Amino acid sequence: MITGDLIHEGSANDYRDFKTMIDQEERRFNAPIRVILGNHDRTRPFYQGYLQKSYLTRYYYSISNNEWDFYFLDTKCGDLEQGYIDERQMEWLRAELHSSPKPAILFMHHPLLGAPLEQMKYSILQNGKELRRVIEDTNVKAIFSGHVHYANLFLENGILNVTADSTAYHINCANPHRHFITDGTSYNIISLTDQQIGVETRSLLLGTDTIKAFDVADTGFVDRSILYNEMNRVLN
Repeated sequence: MITGDLIHEGSANDYRDFKTMIDQEERRFNAPIRVILGNHDRTRPFYQGYLQKSYLTRYYYSISNNEWDFYFLDTKCGDLEQGYIDERQMEWLRAELHSSPKPAILFMHHPLLGAPLEQMKYSILQNGKELRRVIEDTNVKAIFSGHVHYANLFLENGILNVTADSTAYHINCANPHRHFITDGTSYNIISLTDQQIGVETRSLLLGTDTIKAFDVADTGFVDRSILYNEMNRVLN
């Protein structure tokens, strides 16, 4: 499972080349590889190059096996950094969750707000309260995400929230208004049984030298009107 940012503002040809790589790895591992979109992805070239299908404004779907339901959400808010789930997708998820007795797992690019993400409100899922209402009293057991470039987890109302570190670089945001970037590459192994969800982080590179630093004046959620305008542009 690749939780977004497949290509940085790529063209259809870039996504076509990426799909060739994914197909090769599926054959090597003898396992399917699922993807969703992140803020750096561009939806129309993704449809043209990766899916080779007619363009749709949002890319979300679900799959099931004998034990679990898996939901793959689209949290892109147009070309903005922040995440947002549109109302139609929320209603689809609500209906799907209430129609199945199986335990469920959500995958999305932008994480929900939790204690480890207080310094990143300006960047994560901006309408998390609405998503929480959708998954309340359902069989959702865990949410897996990425985006913020540092590993963290929290447990809320019995739902495990896990954010993976990045395969590109690591961000240290211990200082709320000045964040530091270092080299870093890691991924998570998720183990599922009928009783447990296990997560192991495997680091391939963990640098200590600061590559770049950037300032964050306001760590709070962004103005909703900015999000609404961007989503209206995308959906209409």
